This record gives sequence, C-alpha cells and structure tokens, in this order.
Amino acid sequence: MRSVCLQVTVSDNGTPPLSSTTRVVVSVSDENDNAPAFTERSYRARIPEMPPGTYDVPLFRVLAHDPDVGANADIDYSIKTGRGNGRFKIHPKTGVITSQKDFEADTQYDLTVGAAVTSAYSSSGQ
Repeated sequence: MRSVCLQVTVSDNGTPPLSSTTRVVVSVSDENDNAPAFTERSYRARIPEMPPGTYDVPLFRVLAHDPDVGANADIDYSIKTGRGNGRFKIHPKTGVITSQKDFEADTQYDLTVGAAVTSAYSSSGQ
C-alpha cells in the first residue's frame, strides 16, 4: 500500500482572514494496472442435443483472472461477436454461457467473449 501525505490550508475572505491547516493522508491500496486474462486461450465445448424449446441451459463456463484486488478485479463477461451470437447468452459475473435458441445438428458456433473490469479506471481482455 502506498500513502501520500498532503497539507491542506483553507482560508476565508473575512477581516481579519481566518484559516485552518490540516494533514490528509491518502492511501492507495491498488492501481488498476492489470487487464483480466482468460485461464484458457481457446475454449471448446460439445453441446448435446436438447429437446426443441429448451433454453437457459448452462452449456459451459469461461473463466478470467485479474491479479488486481477489490473493485479493480471485479470482472464482467460479455459476448462480443461470433457466428451464433444471439443463440447464446453469458452471465456477466459468472461467465456461464447458456442457450437461447435451438441448435442444428453438426453445426459449429464461434463466439468471442470479453472480460472487462468495471472500476473507475477499467481494463479489458479478450
């Protein structure tokens, strides 16, 4: 943890002018200096055949890690692009991908999933 000590003086425009001085210590526990990284470079999943109209079924999970701490490591997941986008949705906090539409047999779907930190100074990874 890094700390900085500031001396702050405030004064008014009165006659006589009044003023007061105090010290303020600012502690920085973590800088958001790391982007989230996925635990795997590429994920591959086989989706079993399901009855038509079977939706919101968990299919698989992606996982990212951010070595920062606190809010600077709070990762949000999203589906960015891919063939099959709209057919799937991702839980923004858990990275669990679920079905939204029926699947066609022997069809391949490709998705690009992003992981981003949503603190005031954010970073992201794909």
